[in-house]
Amino acid sequence: MCIPFDEASQYLWYDIAMKTHIEKEYKILVTKEQFDQLITNYPEIDFITQTNYYYDNKNYEIMKQKGAMRIRESAGTNLFTLKEIKGDDLIEYEQMVDTVDASVFEDKQIQKVLNKYHLEGPFELVATLTTKRAMYVGDGYELCFDISTYGDVTDYEIEYEYTQAHDGLTNFNEILAKVGLTYTSNAPAKIVRALSNKGLDFLIQNLTLEVKKA
Repeated sequence: MCIPFDEASQYLWYDIAMKTHIEKEYKILVTKEQFDQLITNYPEIDFITQTNYYYDNKNYEIMKQKGAMRIRESAGTNLFTLKEIKGDDLIEYEQMVDTVDASVFEDKQIQKVLNKYHLEGPFELVATLTTKRAMYVGDGYELCFDISTYGDVTDYEIEYEYTQAHDGLTNFNEILAKVGLTYTSNAPAKIVRALSNKGLDFLIQNLTLEVKKA
């Protein structure tokens, strides 16, 4: 789910009950050849680049608590996000920041939130993931074409997200059939792929958050 940022407020605080929000999407990893072939059907879409910088302390307390902390750099802006699961709730805090480095965590508002959840630094860069995304808006859905690079890996992903109720699975499979594919299950989240590439597989089982989108 994408939550819009209100720049006039300087920072936003969200407290979202997870049991009342259902994000329905299908996502599948494909080859570069399949990706390139599929995207020729949508000549009007353009790619936008964003980079996620994931941070944690040396004990990985945030990720061990099923959370994630990142700074997202996109189109000349930097957005800090902290996501934590507390009971049945997803707590999400977002704030625009001036830079992409650990000095962000010295900001008074960010420190206030970190202290509230007893998260202590120093915080270090854990993983970086850059995604080039193009989106096609269809009737009741959004179709995203993602090229993600993390470490020495580049992968290609097609994501189908509902915006209205409909038979999305049939529709998605009709799209994939053009390159001989059938959807069977969701690909691992981008942060999971990035952590696995860094050899941090022991953290993956804790992550229930989709950090995004990515």
